[in-house]
Amino acid sequence: MLAVALLAPGARAAAACGQPGGTPIVSYDAKPGAPRVFAMQFRQDPRKVVTYATFRRAIDCMLRTDVVPRLAHGRPNLVVFTEDIGLMTGATGTRGATARALWSKGGDASGCAGMPSPCQALAGLSALGDAYAPQVAAYHQRFPDLPPLADDFVAATDTFARGWMTTFSELARKYRIYLVGSGTQARFRKTTDPAEVAQFADPDVPHPTFAYVATGPEVYNEVFLWGPRGTILASNRKVPITPIEQALSVTPGPSTGPEAVANLRPFRLPGTRARLGFATSLPAFTYGDPPAGTDPCSDTSLYYMRCLNKLGANLVVQDEANPGAWTGPDGDGVEQWQPLSWMTSTWRAVTDPGVRFAYDVTPMLTGNLGDIAFDGQSAITQRGLRGSGCHYIGNARWIAGEDRPDLHDEAGPKPQFLALAPWVARDGPRGRLRAIGSQLQFGSGSALEDDYVETALVADLPFPPDPRRPNCLTTRGSAH
Repeated sequence: MLAVALLAPGARAAAACGQPGGTPIVSYDAKPGAPRVFAMQFRQDPRKVVTYATFRRAIDCMLRTDVVPRLAHGRPNLVVFTEDIGLMTGATGTRGATARALWSKGGDASGCAGMPSPCQALAGLSALGDAYAPQVAAYHQRFPDLPPLADDFVAATDTFARGWMTTFSELARKYRIYLVGSGTQARFRKTTDPAEVAQFADPDVPHPTFAYVATGPEVYNEVFLWGPRGTILASNRKVPITPIEQALSVTPGPSTGPEAVANLRPFRLPGTRARLGFATSLPAFTYGDPPAGTDPCSDTSLYYMRCLNKLGANLVVQDEANPGAWTGPDGDGVEQWQPLSWMTSTWRAVTDPGVRFAYDVTPMLTGNLGDIAFDGQSAITQRGLRGSGCHYIGNARWIAGEDRPDLHDEAGPKPQFLALAPWVARDGPRGRLRAIGSQLQFGSGSALEDDYVETALVADLPFPPDPRRPNCLTTRGSAH
């Protein structure tokens, strides 16, 4: 198969949506039973959550532009959006107006001038807490142990469920696709009780007849899979969680016992040999080194990926919302070039000899949420793929004195990248890339401020994988 430029068949839909008609990165290998997978690099923007309708339009437009013209026929289509695709939707509606203003380009929170991140982001979260004060108070009565900051997420339960989750359910059914997305929120139930509707339903909804009510004080980072009928077929609660999530009082998923195993159990995609294993960000980096004879599922907070492998997953769904500049230090605050340390997830999944994953699909959220930057390069990797290789920006070589010694093998071109999204600028010296990354940041005043990439990767993923198919597909060319 030849690598050729593919004109975007969704350009007309993009124009109708007011979006640029960019060309997704496409690798077709239409073997029987091969699912077609779409990794959706979504760019968040507070203007996309003014109302439920504006958020639905943003998601639907991306589907109509990048997905619908490329749907496979007679085979499942799996569309994977990012970690925390639902997070921003807590600022939907009248109650979210102040938070949207603080999180938008040019937003100015009193007292945040000259303060480090995440001052502006937390100011927006505080504004949401004030706007949801009646619901916060009601939930504190129901759940006396409801911790600070988590209460803001619990209070927005009706907004999250009525907004992004309903949108994903309806669009999965509309386009007959399998659809993945993640949010940080409480578990909930639907109620028609008039007292609860009056207390918890979004006041912007005229004459509401139902409401979504949290069933507990725990807030989980949870990824969901909707099927073609719009029903939730699988979910996974993130474990382990990051220091930022701990500070926000997010509850980790179960890590021991039968509940932990059930949380990781792969989903068999009908009509294919694909067994989806969900690994939302930090879990995808968590391999550990279990002592001989130790069951890797005995503690998924330590051996997450090895447990996922034991349970038979062969396609890792690594939904990502990376909080930090792509050109900055990695997520644990270590002064290490982030794209290089990132290789220990997306690339390691298909190269580590201790696991047998065939593919890893990593869509990355982009866009500033106040002074927290979300950025990265979406990728689809494949075990055993041959070719000349490519790499994330700044990873052309290992740099002595700057890079960790244990990351030496992660540098340089790697043939396992089936498809790789571009960054906002071409690769080059890290100093130049860092300067560009600074211009993307909130408050930089640069023309590049918040000008992140939104795109999609599209690939057929047959079993067994074909090691001879074209690799390292970028916007310079796609294979079909």
